[in-house]
Amino acid sequence: MILYLSEPGSVLRKKGGRYVIELNDNKIGEIPAEKLEAVVLFSGTNITSPCMVSLFEMGIPVTWLSSRGKFFGRAELTNHVNIERQREQFRRGEDEEFCLALARKFIKAKIRNSLVLLRRYNRNLDLSTVRNIIDEIQKNINSVDAAPNISVLNGLEGYTSRLYFQALSEMVRDDFKFKGRNRQPPTDPFNSLLSFGYTLLMYEIYTAIINRGLHPYMGFLHRIKRGHPALASDLMEEWRAALIDALVLSHIQRGSVSWEDFDVDTNEGGVYLRKTASRTFIKKFEERLRTKSKYISDIEPVSFRDAIDHQVMLLVKAIEAADPELYKPVLLR
Repeated sequence: MILYLSEPGSVLRKKGGRYVIELNDNKIGEIPAEKLEAVVLFSGTNITSPCMVSLFEMGIPVTWLSSRGKFFGRAELTNHVNIERQREQFRRGEDEEFCLALARKFIKAKIRNSLVLLRRYNRNLDLSTVRNIIDEIQKNINSVDAAPNISVLNGLEGYTSRLYFQALSEMVRDDFKFKGRNRQPPTDPFNSLLSFGYTLLMYEIYTAIINRGLHPYMGFLHRIKRGHPALASDLMEEWRAALIDALVLSHIQRGSVSWEDFDVDTNEGGVYLRKTASRTFIKKFEERLRTKSKYISDIEPVSFRDAIDHQVMLLVKAIEAADPELYKPVLLR
């Protein structure tokens, strides 16, 4: 399991064969060492040096995020680094045809999964505006395979994304309606939840990439730039609707969150989850990752976390065989 330490003032320690969480010298939780897979620390939390050494010895990565989900850094051993695999990854990154073939797969899956989510949530609402948007997106999905380059592909993705978020705003609870996707900072509660969720998903995928010996900053769809894990962004595309958008919609529509759960930064205009609400969202995100489905197997259901790892391994096979057709994106049903 992944430990998210978000309570300000809490400290993670190692005691015997367990990792113990303390607050004001009182134990508030503990995890057996053999069950811990990764640690995510938010602003205001702490970890002792002996605990850090123990995590290194166990090969458990530690990620630091701000209370608003900004990535600060990550500490881990380098025993997962596979330089030969990364050399192949960089070679494939210079192959325009290989990159375009993979990029088409990422974007087509993203659009298709977005359509499935819209149809699912509009089944009971039956809004004509959403039906019209679904029809328009469906027309554009057929253009993905014909996109001659990644620039054109990005244009298609941008257009369908604007339509998609317009439809989401039509379906969401009245007090959470919003005007399109915005970020850095998010300026409404819906976008705040999306941004926070996408950050959690980004570093879930980042961990899977590292564990399989690939380089998280060398992508095929997203442009390489300093400080941006482009490959994690690539692999996120097919998961956004399934793991985050659906979670945010469910969280809102069931009344699990309200405007009182957000703070507004008067200086920058950003809207951010409060500590207690963020802990609730993290818990629901973790529950979602553990949910089992048959998206990658018709025989045995697997958790979304295992499915993400499976997708990374498919990408490894595609890279090492120089064959993008070996990568099969996850498609919602």
